[in-house]
Amino acid sequence: MTIDDFCAAMGFGAAEKHLLEEIWDEAVKTAPADVPAFMTMDFCRNYYPMTGGDLKHLTRMEEVCRIVEQTPEAALYAWILHYGLFLRGAQANLRNLPLPSGVFGENAGIFQLMVAVSAIPLIEKTLERMKIPHSYALDIAKWIGGTIGLFETGNNGIPGHTLQQTSWIRNYIDGRLFRIGRFEFLMHEYPLWMPAVYRNRKDGSLMVLCRDGWRFLPDGCRPKRGTPDSEVVVTRLKIIDNHVTGTPVTPRGEVLLGRKVTIDLADWEALCNPWELTPSIHIPAGGGMKPELTKASLIEAKEFFRKYFKQDIRMFICHSWILNPDWESELPDSNLAKFMREGYMTPGLESDGRDGVFFVFGRTDNDDPLTYPAVTSIQKAFHRILKSGRRLRSGAVLFLTDKLDRFGTQYYRNQGGTL
Repeated sequence: MTIDDFCAAMGFGAAEKHLLEEIWDEAVKTAPADVPAFMTMDFCRNYYPMTGGDLKHLTRMEEVCRIVEQTPEAALYAWILHYGLFLRGAQANLRNLPLPSGVFGENAGIFQLMVAVSAIPLIEKTLERMKIPHSYALDIAKWIGGTIGLFETGNNGIPGHTLQQTSWIRNYIDGRLFRIGRFEFLMHEYPLWMPAVYRNRKDGSLMVLCRDGWRFLPDGCRPKRGTPDSEVVVTRLKIIDNHVTGTPVTPRGEVLLGRKVTIDLADWEALCNPWELTPSIHIPAGGGMKPELTKASLIEAKEFFRKYFKQDIRMFICHSWILNPDWESELPDSNLAKFMREGYMTPGLESDGRDGVFFVFGRTDNDDPLTYPAVTSIQKAFHRILKSGRRLRSGAVLFLTDKLDRFGTQYYRNQGGTL
């Protein structure tokens, strides 16, 4: 089978062929002689229930299995996705391949869901090797189940899973991402998208300063990506003679562009060493962000990394559209806003102004989000923001692990400080 024959059978054009060419030869060489095991009903009945997805979708999976068994190109495509996204050393860039609706019809998303489920045994092996209990694999599998509803939102109620999310699963397989209670935690060193954080050695107050070269509009908001330098204010962070000078950020995430603060490192300790493990929080779909659940997740995660990685984590961080500062006014009583008030908020990254559209509307096109149906409270809040002329944006937040016992008291906003 040539790649041209394959693309013709799958209904793929030149753009799809170009994406597949990078891994075509190696995928074909490693492909099983028969239908991949994960494209059989025995596999689906064994592993799909672990996701928590609706069991009625097994009927759709039976139809997918029938098509794969009768269509060599479909069987090969299943392997290409599994191999390229989960097994290959350098993950292949396959996330923009279109739904194979020409082959699977309304079950094209179910086909992609079955590929996602094929990762579960790989995740189990990873956790077994790391001597982490199997219960964490079950928690991870539920993330896959949570993607079904998002696909339904963007596809007129038809169930499935999108490749834009499948690539995320590789983090679980590589042992970098773990579901711990309500949240997921991605392992990495302190990132450039977080500010410089210092704590006073005597009274414990915090000083949070913008990084050098961060760009803001005069009102303190991040500009749209690509905004000319002539229209923005650029912050500077300087360290000289054991003193640090920079632009401060309040616990509400407000950037005080008109102020410069200088601190003496004899009196302040840095809490953001660039080599230090600082897991970032990721928030799976499914709701349930009640304060007691979010607090429990953070506390359990602190112990998780101490027990299984022999690491004392000093800080958890998060960057997300879920932390849009506008939620405090648009959805003041929501669990999202409550979560933000419990951490030290900081600015989000520059963006295209569509932050969160995919996760709220399930759409990946570039249409005006105001044309999408607004049913849920957060969809309606998105519409209100856009109608007001504001852009959709992200925010960031940090939680010091030695202050998790204060979660629920708005500790960072109430501690006073030096600003």
